[in-house]
Amino acid sequence: MEKKEIGKYIQIVSRQLKRNMDETLNKYNVTGVQSMLIGYIYKKSKNEEVFAKDIEEEFEMRKATVAGIIQLMETNGLIERRAKEGDCRLKSIVLTQKALEIQKIAKKQIDITEKNIVKEMTKEEQIQFLQLLKKASSNLENCKKSMH
Repeated sequence: MEKKEIGKYIQIVSRQLKRNMDETLNKYNVTGVQSMLIGYIYKKSKNEEVFAKDIEEEFEMRKATVAGIIQLMETNGLIERRAKEGDCRLKSIVLTQKALEIQKIAKKQIDITEKNIVKEMTKEEQIQFLQLLKKASSNLENCKKSMH
């Protein structure tokens, strides 16, 4: 494979993943990005409060982008924002019952999708594939940092 095809196939797979999740979640008026945030909030909130800043850092999103997504999710009844004790300027993000139900559906779809992605890979190939994806992500992050 030529090097210039790597980005092309990453984009193709990314669009396929997005389309797959969107098709599953459209009937619930939830996007793939919103379901990713629901999953993240679900996991993280088991141990600690979740704030917009956490989402910005976890998904490498800009503050304005996260604010817009959170606002829409709140409008659609997926989350509630609650003032933190001792500092009412900070608002933690809490999933609603509606979001918890969507989380179960999304988790099931993610499990099916991930099984399909690695279907014809050996265990070793699966481990290597994930390691290579992480390395590529890290390389891009380091490249971005060195450009600034």
